[in-house]
Amino acid sequence: MLEGPAEDITTMTDTRTLWSWIVLSLACGLLTPVWTQAQVSEPDRTERHRVPADFMSFRGAQWLERAERVAEERPDEVLETMGLEPGDVVADIGCGSGYYARRIAPHVAPAGRVYCVDIQPEMLDIMRDLAAQEGVDGVVPVLGTPDDPNLPAGDVDWIILADVYHEMSDYEAMLAGMRASLAPGGRVALLEYRVEDGTGDHLKADHAMSVRQVLAEWLPAGFALVDLHEFLPGQHLFILTRADDATVPGARVQSVDLFDAMARGLVEAEVRGRDASSVTINVRNLSGARLVVTSPVGMSFVAPEGRRDMVARRDGWVRLFDDEPLAWQLRAVGRQRDLPPSGADETLVPVPPGQNPQLSALMYAMQVGTYRVADSPLLYIPRAQGLEQAAAWIAEADPAYDEIADEVGDDRLPAQYAVAFALVYCDFAGVDVTGTRVWVDHERIFGVLRDPGLSAWHQLKTAGR
Repeated sequence: MLEGPAEDITTMTDTRTLWSWIVLSLACGLLTPVWTQAQVSEPDRTERHRVPADFMSFRGAQWLERAERVAEERPDEVLETMGLEPGDVVADIGCGSGYYARRIAPHVAPAGRVYCVDIQPEMLDIMRDLAAQEGVDGVVPVLGTPDDPNLPAGDVDWIILADVYHEMSDYEAMLAGMRASLAPGGRVALLEYRVEDGTGDHLKADHAMSVRQVLAEWLPAGFALVDLHEFLPGQHLFILTRADDATVPGARVQSVDLFDAMARGLVEAEVRGRDASSVTINVRNLSGARLVVTSPVGMSFVAPEGRRDMVARRDGWVRLFDDEPLAWQLRAVGRQRDLPPSGADETLVPVPPGQNPQLSALMYAMQVGTYRVADSPLLYIPRAQGLEQAAAWIAEADPAYDEIADEVGDDRLPAQYAVAFALVYCDFAGVDVTGTRVWVDHERIFGVLRDPGLSAWHQLKTAGR
C-alpha cells in the first residue's frame, strides 16, 4: 500500500502489473474507488461511533492466503487460545478463502464440523477448492446474507470472526443471528486490528476497531466479555459469550468508561505528561473485579500553566485484571504550538470530550476516517502524527502554513499533504477552513499535489470564490 505521494502512473512501465495491484488493493480495502468531479458532494455529517467498511471482494482472496499472515496474525496461537475440542461445531463467519476454517477442521475432527459462512458464492467456491486441494474434510459452506448468518439455532460451540466484523453493514441483525446460533456454553472469538496504539494504522481507518467501539455494539446486543487477549502483534482477541449463559465458567469482564470508573471509585488514576505525542495515566483497579477501562477519543488533558494542553487522538483501553498499578499510555497531540509539553513529573487534568465539541468532533473524524470526499484512489487518508497535529493546531491555534510546515511534514508524508488532509478533517468537524490563516496558502499547498481526491475537495471549496 502507498504510504506517501502517489507515483505518477505515466512513469510506470508495466501497466498490467499496476492494474493488477489496483484491483487487488480495491478488493482488500487498501484503496478507495476513483472520485470524479461529478461525484463530489458535501459529506453526511450524521455522527456515528463508526462507519462499517465495504466488504472485501472475492477478487482479493489471494491476499487472505499471503504467507506473511502467519507472523502477522499467529493463527495457531489463536486456535490454541480458543481450546477447540474434537466434536465441536464451529462457525467461521466471513470465512473468505477458508484460511481459518481449514486450520480449525482438524482440531474438531472427526465428529465436528466447521460452518463456512460468507455472503459471496464465489468466496465459498474458492474455499471449497482450497479445502479439496489440502484434503480438509468437515467444512460446510453456508451462503449468508448481510443481515443473517443462516446458522442453525442453538447448534454452534464456537464462532470465529477474523478481521471481518468491521465490514458488517447490518451488525445489529448479525449479532442477533450469531447470538441465537450459540449452543449452551458457546463462545465467540472476535479478531479486529487495533485502532488505539497504531498497530492498525497501515489499514484504512474503517478496517480497524477499538475495544470501546466493539463493546459498545456487542454488550447491548446480549453478549458478555469473557476475556480480552492482547498477545497478537496488531489485533485484539475478544472472547465473548451470551450474557444469559451461566454454563460458561469464570467471572465476566466488566467494561467501564474511564470517567465513570473514576467517579464510581472503581479505579484510581492520575494523568502525567510524557512527550509531544502521548500522555501517561497511572491507574490501579480498586474494584476487586476484572475490568477493561476505555477512554474516548477527543478527551482533553489540561496541563499546568506554561505547558501544552493535550487531546486524545484515539480511543484508549487498558486491562485491569488485578490490583497491580499500570502505566497506561494514550496517543495525543498538543493544543498550543508555543508551549512545551508536560514531563513525567507534571500532573494533567482529564476533561471529557463533550466540553470541547469541535475539537472532539475533529479527533473523532480522524479516528473513523469517514470523509469520502477527501479519499483518493491512490492515496487513502493516512494515519500520521504530523497530520493529526496539524489539524489540531489549525482548529485551535490558527497558525500560518509556514509556521507549522517543518513540524508536521516528514519523508513519509510531506507537509503539503499533511496540511491538506488536516484541512479536510477540520472541514468535516465544522471548522471554517477557508477563514483560517493556512488557507491563505491553499494554492501553494494544493497546487503541487497529485491526488485526485484532494484536488476534487479543493475545487469544491474554491468554487465560486
